[in-house]
Amino acid sequence: MADVRVVSGATRFRTHTDWLDSAHCFSFGEHYDPTNVGFGRLMVSNHEHLVAGRGFDDHPHVDAEIVTWVLSGALRHADSTGQRGIVHRGLAQRMSAGRGVVHQEMNDAAQHDRRFPVAPVEYVQMWVRPDEPGAEPSYAQAGFDPAELDRGWVAVASGTTDALVGIGAQATLWVTRLAPGIRRNLPETGVPSSLHCYVAVGAARLEGWGHPVDLATGDAVRIAGAHDLAVAGGSETAELLVWQS
Repeated sequence: MADVRVVSGATRFRTHTDWLDSAHCFSFGEHYDPTNVGFGRLMVSNHEHLVAGRGFDDHPHVDAEIVTWVLSGALRHADSTGQRGIVHRGLAQRMSAGRGVVHQEMNDAAQHDRRFPVAPVEYVQMWVRPDEPGAEPSYAQAGFDPAELDRGWVAVASGTTDALVGIGAQATLWVTRLAPGIRRNLPETGVPSSLHCYVAVGAARLEGWGHPVDLATGDAVRIAGAHDLAVAGGSETAELLVWQS
């Protein structure tokens, strides 16, 4: 029997400044709760809104598989290994920090790629604990057709199955989009045995766990153990990000 916990988005820690609004699923920065430091291999899941022309200057990371999923707008990425890129909708991106990397993320994409005007950007950034510490830092990105999300679960990042980008961890990020009334089974937990389902956009319904539970943007479901659960689109099209680890 699975252990299932529904976490309201209203309970998330928040960091709010004149240029950033960030909602944290787990303890992050000055927001610390010893009972909420991650789930499975997922250590960080931040839903960010970043105003035009601003961003995160150079800062370091160590031993984290960092996956960025853009919902709207575009980010400019640059890091100390020489990697550069514009991260946008229709692109999966991963940075493996390994033994150490310094990077920056700025919302000034138009200065480097005229396809993407400087406008507010919304994205979810997720950090996963790697299998082995101290690896060589690396970077990967891959484009895809967002329409694939309407047809089923897309393996976006994984260390266990074919995906758009690989990561150095026994974990998989699955993403799908559900129109109202469309129903899909959640990925199986298997072994390892945790599933973190996050509603990044829209409304959905969790089915198969007692009575159906309505989920809104920012809500999450944490599942440990074998399950027989499904999700369905609610009153508006939902986009779900599910970490299997």
